[in-house]
Amino acid sequence: MEQNPGDISRKDISGLVSTGEKMLELLDEMSANNEHEYQKNRNIFTSEYGKWYAKCLPLIRSMVPDKATRFESLYHTNKRSGMNEYTYTIQDYIHGIYFKDRPKSYTDAILSKRLKEQMSILQASVARTSDFTFDMEQFVKINPINGLDSSSIVKQNKLIDIDFVDDHYNSIRTEINTCFKQGFYMASLELSKRLIQNLLVDLIRSNFPLAGEGHRSLYYDYLKEDFRNTDELLKELSEKKHDFNVNPDAIDYLIELIGPMEPKKKPESHSFGVIPKRKDIQNLRIEEAMELIIQLIDFIKD
Repeated sequence: MEQNPGDISRKDISGLVSTGEKMLELLDEMSANNEHEYQKNRNIFTSEYGKWYAKCLPLIRSMVPDKATRFESLYHTNKRSGMNEYTYTIQDYIHGIYFKDRPKSYTDAILSKRLKEQMSILQASVARTSDFTFDMEQFVKINPINGLDSSSIVKQNKLIDIDFVDDHYNSIRTEINTCFKQGFYMASLELSKRLIQNLLVDLIRSNFPLAGEGHRSLYYDYLKEDFRNTDELLKELSEKKHDFNVNPDAIDYLIELIGPMEPKKKPESHSFGVIPKRKDIQNLRIEEAMELIIQLIDFIKD
């Protein structure tokens, strides 16, 4: 009996994984090709990727909704003020955008890293499927409320949609999103700022891992017996940006993202700060800052 095209099974998902692996192989081979072969293979990749992404996206939104935003942002994003190797997307590549003064293989390597991350998200969906098929209509149905699909409504109640490697951070993310959903915006903002502070500590530690070199003082205050606050960490990042194993422009961009979250206070201001509104928090680009820190850490470790 022929399978209904509206049904997706574990086997179908495995087929998408297989296609993704073939695209990665194509990217690996491209650097060794002459210009004619390079362009030919590039055209094959862009054509195959478009069809692959269109099939994967509704699947990811249904099976691993907590990773859907990240999956989409690897393809395209409207949340950046500039483009560098950390904000570069697969859509940039499809549009023919390369980094100036860099060989094409440099851009291909960044693209490969983006696709590999998408592949890992897709593979996570395999573990969440049962041996029987499920109906595609159930996860692409249009919600009658404002014409939004159900995943969009879920996203509106989330401030952060990142799957952290650290389970402790995932617990904090859950608290942040719970506060945000319930309208406790001051609590969600303060917890978000604290999480960013910890991620900044992780970033500095990842680049300066040797305790014996005096690097701990970059992120830890021995007199206070506590980690440095965000302002101090940003200052260290700015002063040491050329010592990091990443593009210094990425550090500047990160500081630009986080700066508005720590506004300067006047003596006559309320010491506790202004209670933010929902839109105020959404405009702070909190998730983008966290994603960039994670990407920087990954680049340093790689």
